[in-house]
Parts: sequence; structure tokens; C-alpha cells
Amino acid sequence: MIGRFFGCLFVVVMAWSPLQAQEAKIGVLAYRGEQQLAQKWSSLKAYLNASVSGWTFTLVPITLKSASKRIDNGDLHFVLTNPGHFSVLDRDYRMSVIASRQRRAADGTYVNEFGSVIFARKGAGIDVLQDVVGKTIVAIDREAFGGFQLAWREFEDVGVDVFHDVAQLTYVGFPMDQVFERVQSGAADVGIARSGLIESMSLAGTLDPAQFMILNQNATYGHPEMLSTRLYPEWPFAALATTPKDLRDAVALALLMAGTSEDAQRLGMTDIWSSPMPYHDARELTTAFHKRVAEIARGSAWYSRPWWIALVSVVVLVAGFIVVPQRRRRRVSSEYSETVIEGVSNDTNLDDHHVTPREREVLELISQGFSTKEIGRELGISPKTVEFHRSNLLKKYGARTSSQLIALST
Repeated sequence: MIGRFFGCLFVVVMAWSPLQAQEAKIGVLAYRGEQQLAQKWSSLKAYLNASVSGWTFTLVPITLKSASKRIDNGDLHFVLTNPGHFSVLDRDYRMSVIASRQRRAADGTYVNEFGSVIFARKGAGIDVLQDVVGKTIVAIDREAFGGFQLAWREFEDVGVDVFHDVAQLTYVGFPMDQVFERVQSGAADVGIARSGLIESMSLAGTLDPAQFMILNQNATYGHPEMLSTRLYPEWPFAALATTPKDLRDAVALALLMAGTSEDAQRLGMTDIWSSPMPYHDARELTTAFHKRVAEIARGSAWYSRPWWIALVSVVVLVAGFIVVPQRRRRRVSSEYSETVIEGVSNDTNLDDHHVTPREREVLELISQGFSTKEIGRELGISPKTVEFHRSNLLKKYGARTSSQLIALST
């Protein structure tokens, strides 16, 4: 009797064992922290568990830096992250986008693109992008796509180098909510965050949008959320090359059917998914950004070599005896000329663009690669005054960036 019982139990166990679900791990960028991640994506996890047989899905919080380690260790089957982070990972690992996110905005509409918001405290006197010169900026990370890189591009387009023209650039990491806290408390003048976050925090009652001034709001029209930059495709759902084909295909099918699935509605899924969108614009931006970062690194390495330091020190010392007295005389002459030129007709200016002597000095230093702060120290004026002269030069030559200004003035 006992032998028959254990025999039946063995048959049941052997029949049940192949049906045990395997674990599939989804690495999700935790840009608002792990607690928010669990709340936000729990319905997606439940939906995939109900839709894909033979697999149990687990959400694995990842950061911009930890994702590579997780992939190297073979911990992930899928990655759900922003398009910039995906572009970087895709260069090192073979990945395929199986679906693109359509996010439900705070007003109930669905959006398949996002950008960044650049903001300051209302009433702080920071109204346009150029006003950040000499101010402090807080962002998530140098590698954050919506939390920094999209804003970097907009600043570049108006001739502001956020690596050199601001008083301080601070990276605070995740969660992104703390960027608003830093600006609101006065710990920073300007903040950068991804679009949609202001609206979701306002809906949750944790943020009052009326306290902030959104810069460059005319960047893109027709988007339901506050925005300071151009738009890029929403997050991709990507499969690693090592992910089993049957699992990858089953997840792709489940995601594409989520918009009409009763299970998805019953489980409270707020986002839906579409066929993969093109991400080449994100790749182009990250490539341009990393090229710029590499240029800065090369410049820093050049100055850090001990033998160059000694040589530059000698050159600066010699120049101090030869150039400085001449520059002081020229500065006095220029300041005198600027004083005299007030109220005088434009035919006394230096060229057909009516450039003043002081503007000519600023232009010469811009062409030599000096930053705003360096120009201010060289000429003995404030960074704000330098930006005033730079703005006038851009208008007089019809240029949008410092590079165009240099080209047009030569």
C-alpha cells in the first residue's frame, strides 16, 4: 500500500516537473527609484505572467551603470530603458527591439515620443536658455538621455557650453524627483528632467508646476506635456541575443496585443505597445554627445601632462612681462573709446557690422576658444557682461552659435 502511494506520487511529480515555469528577467531603468519602478511596472509583469505560458517574469531594477554588469553576468533576458541608454548598450551587446512604448500621459492621451524639460524657480530671473550662463545646473547623470543629453543639445544650438559656461554642473543620480527638490529649495538654479514627470508628480500631489519657469517652451508644439527640447521615440522593449527565440516571440506578441487585451485592462496596464519605432536619431545624438565628451577629455589630458605644465608655466610667465602691459593699455583705450562712442554715429565703429571695441575683444577671445568665464577674467568684466556682448555679436552677424559667429566674422 505504501509502495503504491509513493509510486503514484513519483508519477505525479514527474508529470508536473516539465510544467514548472522558467524565470524571465526584465531589466528596467529605475529613473525614479526602485519603489516607484515596482508600482509603475507591476501591471506589465502581471500581464506577461498571464499571457506567456511556461515563464514567470521578474522585474530587475537597473541604472545607467549597472545594466552592463547585469548583461555580462547573464542576468537579463530583456531590457526596458530610454532610447539613449539602449543605443549605448546596443553598441556593446547584440539586442533587438521587439516593441516600442506608447505612454499614457496625465491627460489620458497616448504619446509615443518624449523629450526633456529645463526649468528654474519662477521669479528667479532665468527666462531663456542663455540665462543659465554663470548659474548652477542640476541633472541626473552625464549619460542620462532625458535627464541631461537632450538638454545639452538645445544649449549647444544657442551657443551655450554647459560644461564650461555655467558656474557648476551637478549630477545627483536617481531618483529623478530630487532634481525638482534641489531647484525648489534653491540648492540649484536650473534643473533638467524628462518630460511627463512634472505632470505625473502634479497628479500625485507631490509637485506644484506653478512654482517653476519652463525654459524654451516653444521647442515643440502639439505635445500634451511641458517640453524644452525636440522629441525622440519612447522607450524600446529590447531582447538580448541570448534570449530564447520562443520567449522573445511570445513576449513580442503579448506586448503588441496589450492594447486590445481584456487581461491588460483587468490588470490595470496604463501603457500600450506598438511595433518598433526607428531609433537612429537617438543614436546620432548619443554619438555626437560622446564625441564632445571625448574632446573635453583629450583637452584635460593634454593639460595634465607634467612636462606641458612646466612649459606652459614658462610661456605664461614670459607673456606676463610682454603681453599684459600692452593689453592693459589697449583695455584702457578700448574702455575710453566705448565711453566716447556712446551717442556718436555708427560710422565710428570698427566694421560694417557696427562692432564696438569691447565686442571686438570678446570676439577675438571667442575665436581663440576661451569660455565665458575665461573671457570675463581676461577682460576684467562679469560673465553676464560677456554674454551680453556675445548676444549682441550673434545678432549683428546673424549667427545662431559661436561657431557660426567665428566663421562669419573671419
